[in-house]
Amino acid sequence: MCLVQLLLILFVLVGEIKCVVKAVKCDWNPVGKAEVIYTGAALTGLGAIVGWINIEDGTPVTVKTEHEEE
Repeated sequence: MCLVQLLLILFVLVGEIKCVVKAVKCDWNPVGKAEVIYTGAALTGLGAIVGWINIEDGTPVTVKTEHEEE
């Protein structure tokens, strides 16, 4: 196996592991954008890239219904 391939595989695996660890360490009360992004990325395989990105944990995710006034 070529050194470049080995480094690429290592980069992907470390990123995915970092993403899972960040998802677990997030403050889940209330659910914020960091939790959503890290969890979604870890489940889809995008954690290989997202794991290397630091996302601030603090913006809660809000869902508006059609009956709510703006």
